[in-house]
Amino acid sequence: MRAGGSGPEIHQAIHALFEQRGYRTGLQGGRMQGFFHGTGHGLGLDIHEPPRISRVAWTLQRGNVVTVEPGLYYWDVGAVRIEDMVLVEGDGCRNLTSYPKFLEV
Repeated sequence: MRAGGSGPEIHQAIHALFEQRGYRTGLQGGRMQGFFHGTGHGLGLDIHEPPRISRVAWTLQRGNVVTVEPGLYYWDVGAVRIEDMVLVEGDGCRNLTSYPKFLEV
């Protein structure tokens, strides 16, 4: 994720990684399961404002602050979603979220 990065390309890369690791997305029992929502969105004055990191075409710009919040949802198992906020920089991004992440079952 960096300035000039494509929201749809970032979203698709995360989707492909989940699929590659066996986390399928699609209809099961008439309900969507897996990774079926956007990856993230901009932060500012409105909730869920542009730029989008999803199937919708957006290009990230230096200085954008966006969420990165991939999640997996399976009705027979449960769900998990991790959300970070990042500052888009010229050659990458800086994670502004310092809260520790750990899995507790």
